[in-house]
Amino acid sequence: MNENNNRRNMNSEEYTIDLMLMLGLLRKHVLLIIVAAIIGGGLAYSYTRFMIPEKYRATATVIINNRATDSQYIYPSEIQSSQDLAQLYSIIIKADNVLESVKKDLNLDISNEQLKNSIDVGLVGETQVVEISCTSTNPDYALDLVTKFVEYSKPVILEKVEAGSVKDLNEPALSNNGYPVSPNRRKNTAVGVLGGMVASAAFVILKEMLNTKFKTEADVTNTLGIPVLGVIPYIEGKEFAQK
Repeated sequence: MNENNNRRNMNSEEYTIDLMLMLGLLRKHVLLIIVAAIIGGGLAYSYTRFMIPEKYRATATVIINNRATDSQYIYPSEIQSSQDLAQLYSIIIKADNVLESVKKDLNLDISNEQLKNSIDVGLVGETQVVEISCTSTNPDYALDLVTKFVEYSKPVILEKVEAGSVKDLNEPALSNNGYPVSPNRRKNTAVGVLGGMVASAAFVILKEMLNTKFKTEADVTNTLGIPVLGVIPYIEGKEFAQK
């Protein structure tokens, strides 16, 4: 029992010593870690700034109502029906006739499939509201595309599904106050800084772990488990000649 307790105490002591050793190494090489963090952050920022194209996002939201009356009371069944219409709207907005109208208006020389893939349509939660969005490297193109899709899909919705109304909730506009939505320079730079710190710290610890040289009497005792009988001092050649 005592032997087991002694082993646990020894293991705990060794763990504490190793942890203190690692902390000491990191403290000793703190300048290297700081420089690596700066370099990592600089590289991440430069790559994000010059290599990744900026993208802008334009959005618009419309609300679909299947009622032709102006009653202030909305029945639950009508809400569900409006949600179904909104889901149907997601399909109709990308119908070929809408795509052709948008292409003709904007003089786009692309296929219907390419144009369809450039627009995202989805419900806002479980509401009657549909969001139409486009992400592009050209903010004007994204805004024009969303505007035309909303314009040409409204009459198709009213005609094909006989909805009560399709009204603008939020007119087409650029998200993020007109600034790019990606890439996120701050986030990427922070990741670069953290990566530089972790990489340099790992290098310092790994280098120490792979170093098999005995530097102190404690290294000999801890590694080989034998006592040190004596130490031979190292004397430089010039100092020895002077003596």
